Amino acid sequence: MKIYSLSKTPVEPVSHDPQLKKRVLVRDGIPHVRNISHVSLRAGDRASSHSHRDAFEILYCLRGRVIFEVEGRDVLVREGDCLVIEPSEVHSIPQVIEDTELFYFKVPAG
Repeated sequence: MKIYSLSKTPVEPVSHDPQLKKRVLVRDGIPHVRNISHVSLRAGDRASSHSHRDAFEILYCLRGRVIFEVEGRDVLVREGDCLVIEPSEVHSIPQVIEDTELFYFKVPAG
């Protein structure tokens, strides 16, 4: 058994948008999961378009509302929603409607 705590996890920048911050709760160590992160977004934040050819992104919204754009389609994600972004799907966050918290899982493709 292992236990991880957000209170002991440092804040770090998101690679494609360093002004956004995350806490990587679990980095490796679990088969088929690359990492588990907690992301806090503030109203007005944005994330640029990008994709990950080698991984799925799974985002679970703990609170708030945010619009993701996935392959040109706007998707409203709100508390209790789970968004799965497939490998190579181009996605961005054009609008964070209100302060939002997400759990983010990155899972290798294949």
